Amino acid sequence: MLAALVCLAVGAVGCHRAAPPLAATPGPPDDPVGTALAEGDRAWGAREDPARLALAVAAFGRAASLRPGDAQLELRLARAQALRAQGAATPAEARQAWDASSRAAERSLRVGSPAFAAAIDRGEEAVAAAAAVEEAGAEPLYWLAVGRLRVAQSTGPMAVMVVKETVLALLERVVALDEKVDRAGAHRWLGALSASLPAAAGGGVARAREHFERARALAPEDPFRPVLEAETLAVLLQDGARFDALLAEALARDPAAERPLAAEIVAARRMAEALAARRARLF
Repeated sequence: MLAALVCLAVGAVGCHRAAPPLAATPGPPDDPVGTALAEGDRAWGAREDPARLALAVAAFGRAASLRPGDAQLELRLARAQALRAQGAATPAEARQAWDASSRAAERSLRVGSPAFAAAIDRGEEAVAAAAAVEEAGAEPLYWLAVGRLRVAQSTGPMAVMVVKETVLALLERVVALDEKVDRAGAHRWLGALSASLPAAAGGGVARAREHFERARALAPEDPFRPVLEAETLAVLLQDGARFDALLAEALARDPAAERPLAAEIVAARRMAEALAARRARLF
C-alpha cells in the first residue's frame, strides 16, 4: 500500500518500469530522427527564448519517440524538461516538467545502465540499484534524483519525507561518479538537502556549507547555487545578511553578457526575485 501511495504521489524510481516504449510516429522518409534532433539542437542554442525552449522540448520528445531506447535522446529530453521546469510560469507547469524530466532520465538510465534496470526489475531499492551505475550514467541518475525531489516538494512535506533519504543517496552516488554534472548540481542539491536534515541523518549546517562551498569551487559560474543556498542554508541560520548577499549575487548576473547561460541566468534571477519577495516571512 505504501509503495503504491508513493508511486501515485511522487512517481518513485521504478514505478514506471512496466510502461511500454513510446510508439514511433511517421516522419519524413529521409531521416526523421535526425531532422527532429537538428531542430531541437538549433532551438536549444537559443533556449533563453521560451518559445525556442518549448520547440526544443517538443523536438527532443519527438526524436525520442521515433527512436525508443536511445539513451542520449532521452538525456537531451531530460535536460530540456528540467530547464523548462526551472523557468516555469506556474507551480503546476514546473511539477509537470520535473516529472517529465525524471521519467526521461530514468528511461535513459535504464538503457545506459542495464545493471540498474535489472536491479530495479528484481525489486531492489533504488539506492542499491544505483550502486551498479557507472560514470556514464551519472547525469541521468542526477536528473532522476532532482526530478523526484522537486515533484515531492511540490506534492507536500510528507512526500518529501518519503523520498529525501533515497534522493540523498542517489545524489551522493552522482558525486562519487562525476561531481561536475550540471555545474556541480549534485553538490548544490546535497547542500540544500543537508540544510533540511539533522546531523544524525547525514545533514546539518556543516555538511550543507561543505557542499555549497564545493559547488562554488567547482562551478563558480552556476547561477542557481546562490539562490538555493539563500533559500536553504541562509534561512536555516537566520542569516539575513548572507541571504541578501546571495540574492544580490544572483540578480547581478546579466544574461545578455553571458550568452551560453542566458536561459539559466534568467530562470535563476526569476527565482531570486520570488525569494526576495518572501523575505519578511522567512526572517
